[in-house]
Amino acid sequence: MIGFSVSFIEFAVATFTPIYGGMFSLIIIGDVTHVSTRYLSAYALGLLFWFFFDTMNDAVQLGVNNGYTLDFHQIGLVLLFVMGFFLLTLFGGRTTEREDTVRNDAFPILVGILVAFGMGIHSFGEGLEFGGLAAGTQAVSVLDAIGGVGGGISYFLHKLLESTIVTVVFLAAARAQNMSIRKQVRQAVVIGLIFGIPSVIGEAVAYYMPIDATYFFAMGAGAALSVALYVTRPIFRESGDKTTIYSRWVGISLSILLGFFLLYGAALFHS
Repeated sequence: MIGFSVSFIEFAVATFTPIYGGMFSLIIIGDVTHVSTRYLSAYALGLLFWFFFDTMNDAVQLGVNNGYTLDFHQIGLVLLFVMGFFLLTLFGGRTTEREDTVRNDAFPILVGILVAFGMGIHSFGEGLEFGGLAAGTQAVSVLDAIGGVGGGISYFLHKLLESTIVTVVFLAAARAQNMSIRKQVRQAVVIGLIFGIPSVIGEAVAYYMPIDATYFFAMGAGAALSVALYVTRPIFRESGDKTTIYSRWVGISLSILLGFFLLYGAALFHS
């Protein structure tokens, strides 16, 4: 067992250091190079593809290998996936200037917080796994418990790159408002907290009370699918098209879920 204070502090440092390193670096690089938001969003989409795939694996593919057994565990995974998707999508669709339109550039910090929260659901699951590991391991250090230097580097890079997904969505909205880089950095501090705090809460909880992280990974996978909506908007949007009718946003969201679950249902027959 690793002492709680040691594991908590080291895990917090290992989480927030790459988060803010990734966020501040991308804000500065974007300001210096003036790279188009469209290309930043395409970069974030590439990261998100792997993030979603990785999170789905952590969620045991929503129990797809169980076929149509439809036991409590499988149903719970599916329901939490849907909840994670709609929690972010439907609430985020109301970040508007008018009730009938969706403008993700109207409130940059709110959009950033929503996306950070969506990504943070997966982070909570990671915290749960680490907390349980720290409490039960025979290792004498956190680094040894997670597999040595390689494991530490992997976690650091994951958090750094995942934080840039959040930053890209925030930057797209901030640029539309001509926000100064100083204000971007200040708001990024708040957004980074929203992204990182679920990790340390999960670690603290699971250190004393083991919890199955699979359910939170399922919810995080649904939220990640929703984040894709935010990431892709600047890629194909024409410069003058800044609004989306809310009902259309809901329809798009439902269509995404329909496509996902049609193939999920087909995969269940194969199991």
